Amino acid sequence: MTDAALVAEVLEGETEAFGELVHRYRNLVASFVAARVAATEVEDLAQDTFLRAFRMLASLRDPAAFSSWLLGIANHVCVDWHRSWRRQASLDEEGAPEPAEDALLPHRSPVGQPDAEAEQAEAARLLFESLDRLPEPYRVTLVLKHMDGLSCQEIADRLGLALGTVTSRLARAYKLLRDRLERLAGPK
Repeated sequence: MTDAALVAEVLEGETEAFGELVHRYRNLVASFVAARVAATEVEDLAQDTFLRAFRMLASLRDPAAFSSWLLGIANHVCVDWHRSWRRQASLDEEGAPEPAEDALLPHRSPVGQPDAEAEQAEAARLLFESLDRLPEPYRVTLVLKHMDGLSCQEIADRLGLALGTVTSRLARAYKLLRDRLERLAGPK
C-alpha cells in the first residue's frame, strides 16, 4: 500500500494505518534525528515527530510526499530541541559550580594494562563527536548511508537530491571525518 493510500485511510478515521507509516519510517526518522541531537534524546524526539505528524496530517498537501513532509517535521522538532537545550544550558550555567577536574578527564585503565573495551568506547566517542561536528548536509547523508543502511539512490530520493550530489556529499563527509580523526589521533 502506498503512503498516499495510508494517509487517506488515516484521514478517513482508520488510525491503525498510521502505525504502518510509523513502522515504515521509524528508522529513517531516528537516523535523521540522531544526526542532529544528543543520542539520549533520539527516541523521544522521533516519537515527538510522529505525534506531530499525526496531529498535522490533515495539513499534508501531497500525501505521496509523506516521507519528505515527515522529515521536515523531524527537522522542526530538532530545531525546537536545540532552542530549548540552549535556553536550559544558559540557565544551568548561571551560578553552577565548576566540575571537579577528574570529572573532565576520561577514566583510564591502570598503566600498562589497556582495557580494550575502554579503548573501543573512547574510539566510538571520538567518532561520534567528529560526526557531530560535520556540517549538517554531510552528517545527514553519512548517517542515512551507514546508520539507516540506505543506498545512495534511496538517500537521493528521500532528500530530493541528485544522485551525484549524494555521492559527492558522502566523499566530502568521509574526507572531513578522516581528517578530523587523524588530527585527534596525533602523529604516528
